[in-house]
Amino acid sequence: MPTVRTQPSQLRLLVVGQGCDDIDRAFDDATTETTVESVPTLEDARTRFDDIDCLIVQPTTVADDGSGDRERRTDVIDRLETIRSNAPELPVVVLVNEQTSDLVRTVRSYDWTDVLERDDAFARLAHRVLDLLERHRLAVLSRRSLASLEFTGDAIAIVDSDGDVQFASRSFAIQFGTDRDDLTGTPWRALFTDATVAHLESGALPAVAEGWRWAGSCTGRRQTGATFAARIRLGGLEDGSLVFAVDESAESDEPAE
Repeated sequence: MPTVRTQPSQLRLLVVGQGCDDIDRAFDDATTETTVESVPTLEDARTRFDDIDCLIVQPTTVADDGSGDRERRTDVIDRLETIRSNAPELPVVVLVNEQTSDLVRTVRSYDWTDVLERDDAFARLAHRVLDLLERHRLAVLSRRSLASLEFTGDAIAIVDSDGDVQFASRSFAIQFGTDRDDLTGTPWRALFTDATVAHLESGALPAVAEGWRWAGSCTGRRQTGATFAARIRLGGLEDGSLVFAVDESAESDEPAE
């Protein structure tokens, strides 16, 4: 299902570190009205977190036996821990001198955080920031939609594009014999029998990918391993996420395993 990006009308960026002219120029071609300001230290940025859309953290380097500069992974972790303790959902782009695989994994292990080499910032920064903000917007929208569904009592779960449960209603968790927080990060395939998974992969998912909704019978699997018959409704969101609505029933087209 194609994703339609919503461009914000205004964008407020705060840069930690001196010299943000290059960062400002990176947004010259953006249709969004962009304001870029800088502060010398992360401590100076703390009071501004509520007033900005995205924080850009420039690299910290140290001498490496006089042979050049290297990124200190511990410095990056310390900075991200400080940011997340004050603003858990603030979109953050970390600029680094060298994008090593270890450093990339470290940065991306934090929610709503991306990493980019400083030399690529001029060409790619605007796209990275706007993409990060759009994914954050869609996630917030999904959470709000789920919160509204909570009042209906429906057993609903939202599964992200990687196939893992992102949000689940209390009713959904109860049906699968677990706590809703424990469902977060669980692959949706672990919630159903192998026969149901194969059925959904061959028929339901292709239909949803083409923009349709799908409904049918299935067999769910509780945390204890016990199975139960259910009706399932499956739909998609604009960011590629899936919405599962599961209603336990007395009968199913599949035998319980």
